[in-house]
Amino acid sequence: MFQFDGDEIFHVDLQLKETKWRLPQFGQVASFEAAGALQNIGVLKFNLDIYEKRSNYTKAKSVARDDIHIYTEKPLVLGEPVTLVCLATQFFPPVIKMSWMKNNEPVTVGVTETVYYPAPDGSFSRFLYLATVPQKDDVYTCSVEHDGLLKNPTNKFWYPEVPSHTSHSSKNIICGLGLAFGIFGIVAGIALIFKGRKNMNQARGH
Repeated sequence: MFQFDGDEIFHVDLQLKETKWRLPQFGQVASFEAAGALQNIGVLKFNLDIYEKRSNYTKAKSVARDDIHIYTEKPLVLGEPVTLVCLATQFFPPVIKMSWMKNNEPVTVGVTETVYYPAPDGSFSRFLYLATVPQKDDVYTCSVEHDGLLKNPTNKFWYPEVPSHTSHSSKNIICGLGLAFGIFGIVAGIALIFKGRKNMNQARGH
C-alpha cells in the first residue's frame, strides 16, 4: 500500500495481482506496476520465515481498542439515503470481523469494507460502510470481533438524530434583541462618560 499524509493512494491486490486505486482519478495521473509489489512481498515472506524461526514461532500478542466510531459521510436528513461509516482502529494482527445490524437484524445489502490501513505504530485500521435510509427510532449497530478485544463481539450503537435548527423567526428575534442590548449599552456608556466629565469639571471649579 502507498499512502500520503495518512491516506491511501493505492494498494496492490495480491490475489488478482493488480493495482487498486483508492479513487479512480488517481490512476489517471499516475501508474504503478503490480509486479514490483509482488517481488517485495516475496522478499518480505522470506525475511518473515527467518524471524519466525528466531522467535521459535512465538505467537504475537493480539491487541485492540474498543473505541469504535460511527458517523455519516454527509449531514443526516431522515428519509434520505446516507452512508454510515464504522471505523475500528489500533488493532493487531490485521484479522478482524466487522458487521452491521439494523434494529437487531443483520444487514448485508449495501455493505462494503476497505482493506486494512497500516499505522506507523504497527497497528491497523479498517472502515465498514453501510448505504441506508435512516428513519426515526431506528437503531444501527456496528459489531466488531477481534482476539484482542476484552468483549467479543464489541458493539457500537448509532441512532439517527437530526440536529435541531432554530427557525428564521427565532433567529430574527434573537438578533433583534442582541442589537437592542448593544445599542442600549453604547448609549449608556456615552451617558456615563459625559456624566463623569461633568462631575470632574464641577470638582475642579470648587
